[in-house]
Amino acid sequence: MTKISCSYFLILMLVLLGFSIVESKGDRRCTLIIDLAPCHHVHCRLNCYAERNGVGECIASKVGSTPNCVCTYDC
Repeated sequence: MTKISCSYFLILMLVLLGFSIVESKGDRRCTLIIDLAPCHHVHCRLNCYAERNGVGECIASKVGSTPNCVCTYDC
């Protein structure tokens, strides 16, 4: 009985490993800075979604600096 359980466990682990390898191949993410001055969250999100089908966020590169629209999308 323990041999069968061990075999099932090994097969299950191999199947799960195979699925994780297949899923990780398509997970490349790219980042693009969109020039919107000043950066408004709504405009940034809409522009990023319309151009690249991605998610836009206003992010400042330094504390106290003007935020830029950073678009993250699937490559």
